Amino acid sequence: MKKFFGKKIAIISGGFSQEREVSLRSGKNVYNALKRLGYNVTLVDPAISFDLATFDVAFNMLHGFFGEDGAIQAIIEDYKIPVTGSSLAASLKTQNKIISKVFFDRHKIPTATFKICIQPLTTLPSEFSFPVFVKPHSEGSSVDVYIIHDNDDLFNKTTQLTNHYSTYLIETYIPGKEITVGIIQTPEIMALPILELQPKNTFYDYHAKYTPGMTTFVLPATLSDEDTVNVKEVAIQAFTLFGCSGFGRVDMIFHPERGAHVLEINTVPGMTDTSDLPAQAKEAGISFETLVEYILNTATLSTQKICV
Repeated sequence: MKKFFGKKIAIISGGFSQEREVSLRSGKNVYNALKRLGYNVTLVDPAISFDLATFDVAFNMLHGFFGEDGAIQAIIEDYKIPVTGSSLAASLKTQNKIISKVFFDRHKIPTATFKICIQPLTTLPSEFSFPVFVKPHSEGSSVDVYIIHDNDDLFNKTTQLTNHYSTYLIETYIPGKEITVGIIQTPEIMALPILELQPKNTFYDYHAKYTPGMTTFVLPATLSDEDTVNVKEVAIQAFTLFGCSGFGRVDMIFHPERGAHVLEINTVPGMTDTSDLPAQAKEAGISFETLVEYILNTATLSTQKICV
């Protein structure tokens, strides 16, 4: 189905976040794929222009701040044109890790124990023990996420996070397999083959995500059939709980005894040559062009109100 064939399509990428360069790469890949399919596409960078008045549909490839937090969705909503991906409300809830964690807890979706912090820490809160993760409340691509092993590093990194973000999270470290589940709508919600990530770094950080050769992709993940079914069910449960749509990715840690724990939901996952979602789609027999067209076809008018 070529729902928007012949329409003027804005591929929105770049923007203002720390993930700008990744977003530009994602946007270029999507642009090239749609070009090959014969679509009328134009690259639009909000850092240069916000004008979408001449376009019929927007394909959002902005990662992180201004792309996954509801901001660009609010602007596109004002233009009254369809946009790919999740609504303003779903984007706001998933991008903010504090809101996400509260929702996970409230709806019994397994996740790591966490605490919201607003100042540097010299020692761990009583409910935690080393190692722990500290992370910003609203960044993506593992930007400024650190694993902490001692009090000195705890103070240094939490000072950095406090100065930069004011608010941050501390999380229990859960040992296990790093896995991620890509989700697309075709138009039914479909969980793609589970990807297991074996980074050469301590964990799947920004460097491991976007540097070729720094992470081994295991597709499908080394999980039993039963665990595979359960992980996909948790991923779809989380995706639908937040009202996500179009496409996305649910990142998890799989503990051998305690099962899957959701880390976060990405509503605009990367579409670069080293990104997870295209690799998962390929494993499912879906070409990059077909994946991009699936996402484009789910573009809708965003009219949801924010409710958190």
